[in-house]
Amino acid sequence: MKDDDKIKHFVPRKSRTGFFSNKNKFAKIKNYLGFEYVKLKKDVNGISFNKRSLEDFAEELKYSISLMREIKGEVFLYEYFITGDKLKDFLDAYINGKLDGKIIQIEKHMQDSLA
Repeated sequence: MKDDDKIKHFVPRKSRTGFFSNKNKFAKIKNYLGFEYVKLKKDVNGISFNKRSLEDFAEELKYSISLMREIKGEVFLYEYFITGDKLKDFLDAYINGKLDGKIIQIEKHMQDSLA
């Protein structure tokens, strides 16, 4: 058995979890299919997440996605501006080869006032 065939075990790390982090607690970083993630149970105020509120928040977001494409030896950068409700459609088109190029950057933009 080669080293590459062995199951790799990641040492559990603890990390502040970012946007929804709770200052007093740390979330254990886990790994699934080669992707690190944390499972958050509550927001920064200790309140359980509300499905509709999170869906509304996601729909209000806008994303700019930069794709690098090479055409006839020249390199171009394409900037796509996608609303939160269309992000899955964009990613599906990219994965299925309808949009080609290399993703260079994905930026999330929030409305100026979410309060």
